[in-house]
Amino acid sequence: MKMLSRISGLVLCAYAASGFASVDNVGTYNLILKNDLSTSSDIEGRIMIGGDINMAGKSLDVGSRIPADPLVDAVTVVGDITANDVKTQTGNIIYGGSAGSTTLINNGTGSAFQLAQGLLQTRFDAIYQSVIDDSDYYQTLAANGTFNTSDMNKKLFESSSSDDLLVFNINGNDLQSGGLEFGFTPSVPMIINVSGSGTLNINAKAQGNFDKSTVSPLVLWNFYDYTGLNFNGDGWNGSVLAPYADITSYTGSLDGGIAALSYTGGVEVHNKLFTYEPPQDEQTPVSAPSAAVLLFGGVLLVMRKRRKHAAV
Repeated sequence: MKMLSRISGLVLCAYAASGFASVDNVGTYNLILKNDLSTSSDIEGRIMIGGDINMAGKSLDVGSRIPADPLVDAVTVVGDITANDVKTQTGNIIYGGSAGSTTLINNGTGSAFQLAQGLLQTRFDAIYQSVIDDSDYYQTLAANGTFNTSDMNKKLFESSSSDDLLVFNINGNDLQSGGLEFGFTPSVPMIINVSGSGTLNINAKAQGNFDKSTVSPLVLWNFYDYTGLNFNGDGWNGSVLAPYADITSYTGSLDGGIAALSYTGGVEVHNKLFTYEPPQDEQTPVSAPSAAVLLFGGVLLVMRKRRKHAAV
């Protein structure tokens, strides 16, 4: 599946006078949060935070698994940064509020600087709306796969479809215990829509062919109505789209991109990016890239061409 990669020259030129062409955060994100971030572990990819970084006395290491690219910001925070230090391996650190006594460190290319908070907020609001729009879109897709729960210790995602996108619809209760596995060899992007509401305690564990290096980048979990997600099992594989949920995780690791209200945790967030892009009308201009592009593996687009698949 080919990813479009046309970058808006207008966007880059808008900030040329400041000397920093990268302030529009063109690129991919491991973490997009509407509100706050608090963690005691590394985040391997880029982050965009609509609220604050609240990590008094702690250190944050970002971007250890992204390529050196001066057009991409490693850290963007609309609000304040409170931490002992925030360190990037490459890319800029941008903030709209106050950094206080936080030490901002760039080990590779890039700088740390403050921009107008209103400007960053406007950009973030457009991006987060795309997160909501994508979540709404995915939950309307017809399923072309099934979820077999006959064996509670080995729940299987199954599909014989030859489509270029697989869609599964499951209930959140199925993720409270047991093991998860695929009954086939995953080779195309997969959307797993998880129905339910309130707070979900996730104790299920990925098993067998749910491989972190090859399968996690193919999977997007769409928790479209939940307000809270607690990952209590042995980590989690696949990207998480949860626009109305506060997320916590203290065991294992999170292998994929995350879009949520907030994240509080003590585990590494690994840069296993989902690369599917929802179809759009060919001649419809967009003010922000889709959530899948921003979160999980694309670049800012002026237009997105429509791609049809049997699941739509």
